[in-house]
Amino acid sequence: MVTLREQMEGFRDFDPGRVERNGQSYAETLEYSTQKLEGLVARYRALDQINQTARLLRDDIDEALRRYHDYVIAGRIVAHYRQKGCRTKKGNVFEHVIPLRTVRNMLIQGIITINQALNAPTCVINKRNNNLLAKHKRTKHTPNAWWFWQRYDVLNIEIETFDGVPVDMSVWDFGEHCKYFNIA
Repeated sequence: MVTLREQMEGFRDFDPGRVERNGQSYAETLEYSTQKLEGLVARYRALDQINQTARLLRDDIDEALRRYHDYVIAGRIVAHYRQKGCRTKKGNVFEHVIPLRTVRNMLIQGIITINQALNAPTCVINKRNNNLLAKHKRTKHTPNAWWFWQRYDVLNIEIETFDGVPVDMSVWDFGEHCKYFNIA
């Protein structure tokens, strides 16, 4: 019988290689993330009580959403929206316009779909404006998830889509977001 020591001394690490970011890798990430979230949400909803297991499941849901947003959204288009003049993440803040905990809780309650949660609005803003959101206690809260731009009413900024289309924050709601980004 081989001992643990012999197994560890005989171990040879390997390099799994890098995956090229492309349409196929994004599609695979969507499929994987969707399946993972389906399982996590089902497990959460099946709990008899809100306990540490519930907390761990919420953390796992957050991580799955965050990983998708970082890999697919930030990797492909930087963010759905950007403060005018903020074209990249470098030196700026990638921000969930509807705070991630709100997205997660709406997903758990069945208010939004997994696809809507995976594609919840993200925005790149400068650090100064991110600090203003914090000052007004809006980093983890929003006045209204449907009218998600209300969260930015403490900022004096112009917003545009990732491809440069100006956004009228007084009329652009979650429905418009889903329509523009073809989110079912």
